[in-house]
Amino acid sequence: MKLVTFQMNKKDIISYWIPIGVILLILFIAYPLTLSILCGYLLFPTSNFFHKKLKLPIFMSVLLTEIIILSSFLLFVFFIFQSLVTLIPLIHEHLLYLPFDDLQNHPIFLMFEDKLQELLDTILNNLLINLTHLPTYIFEILLFSIGLFFSLYESTKDRLWFLIYFPIKTRDFFHKTVIKSSEVVNSFLGVEVKLLLLTFVLLATGFSVLGLHNPIKNAFLISLVDSIPFLGTGIILIPMAIYFFLLDAKLFGSIILLLYIFVQLTRHIVDNFLWSASMQIKAVHVFFLSAAAILIFGFIGILFSPFIYLIANKWGGSMKTSSR
Repeated sequence: MKLVTFQMNKKDIISYWIPIGVILLILFIAYPLTLSILCGYLLFPTSNFFHKKLKLPIFMSVLLTEIIILSSFLLFVFFIFQSLVTLIPLIHEHLLYLPFDDLQNHPIFLMFEDKLQELLDTILNNLLINLTHLPTYIFEILLFSIGLFFSLYESTKDRLWFLIYFPIKTRDFFHKTVIKSSEVVNSFLGVEVKLLLLTFVLLATGFSVLGLHNPIKNAFLISLVDSIPFLGTGIILIPMAIYFFLLDAKLFGSIILLLYIFVQLTRHIVDNFLWSASMQIKAVHVFFLSAAAILIFGFIGILFSPFIYLIANKWGGSMKTSSR
């Protein structure tokens, strides 16, 4: 009996898990194509609206959807770039106020001198590496664009067309997985938009009270930076606080630092409650799961956290069912 069980398990491994492992490995390596398939699935309602409601041909619906998405992305990048360019004269103007002759003996400068030089070297090295990889990035964007077009085109016929590459036994499982994953992605976008608005309101209020230049615009830019994974308000507010400390405006620098701490605490507390309401798990579990994800996987654990919440939700539901 044990021999039969072993043979069945071996058969399942060969026919079930090995193909899944190979497919997942290919999806991980060919990530531009994976992203195009995922975006095609998520953007299906848009192309379907053009096709069903506006009675456009499938080809035109797909093409229009891709043009809108890519144009929106390019406009967003252009807006960020233009805003950063307009900030350069302002930064230069403020740098002129720094007493460079006295900075070399300033305690803060002495504390961060080596780290600042190391940071500048790292930035320059990364910039050079990214410039050498620029042709690769352009090629990947081209692959993503073409893949997105075909993914949208096939999605108008069958939204789950890509499941044909999976073994028949696994298609039902992956069908449910894709649906749940899309719900998680929608929840993630909804939470990020709410957190962006919260961060914007807090920063705009704080900058207005402090009388800073263009408080609404600067608060919006910092909020956008904060919404990007692995970045945050600290990348701008901490250097701003250090700047005021170097000018011996210690009160102003302390207020900026306190504003940063307040925004971060408020954002993380609200983040836990939003995910708690979305995933139907307690806020305390959300906090410990997100902290554990960051400690185990590093900052990339931020991206894994929503799926960990989903697993925790399913695990808690199954435990409740089995205890009855």
